[in-house]
Amino acid sequence: MKKTLLLLILLQLGAYTIYAQESDNEYEAENEEGFEHHQIGVMIGHAHIDEGHDVGDNRWLVVPMVSLNYNYWFNKNWAVGLHTDFILETYEIQKETNEGESEILERELPIAPALMAAYKPGEHFTFMLGAGEEFAKEEDLFLIRGEVEYSLELPKAFELGAAIGYDLRFDEYDSWVLAIGVSKLF
Repeated sequence: MKKTLLLLILLQLGAYTIYAQESDNEYEAENEEGFEHHQIGVMIGHAHIDEGHDVGDNRWLVVPMVSLNYNYWFNKNWAVGLHTDFILETYEIQKETNEGESEILERELPIAPALMAAYKPGEHFTFMLGAGEEFAKEEDLFLIRGEVEYSLELPKAFELGAAIGYDLRFDEYDSWVLAIGVSKLF
């Protein structure tokens, strides 16, 4: 009697396990069918540039910018992307040299692409971190970029987003960006 009861329990547990695996596979197949891996977007905003960080004259320049972003989503939470910021003005940065003197660094229409890793823990917020280079006629600068974006889904796989980001350029200057834009998933 004990052997029969044990055999029935094992068969029942086996049936639950098989059913659960089939249900999980069906769920994954349903979600993968409608899942869009590619996302391209454009954002417009303003870059706030720290002009006098090293010389004590903490003025901030505010210049217009456009950002073109591409993300590849591995799943609903993780992505990797290329985010490129285009500053639409030429500006000058005042900085202090090693000898304690002031120096002017001109930046003529810089372009700053960065390779980004993105994590979206829920429905609206996306947290991004990456590294890149700011290219300008005068000199190229390495940067670390962090961004937070809040997005809302729109019909036909579009998203409306607002973002705040910070670019850290070691030994040069920092900037932060506030932007709004739209993206398309496909």
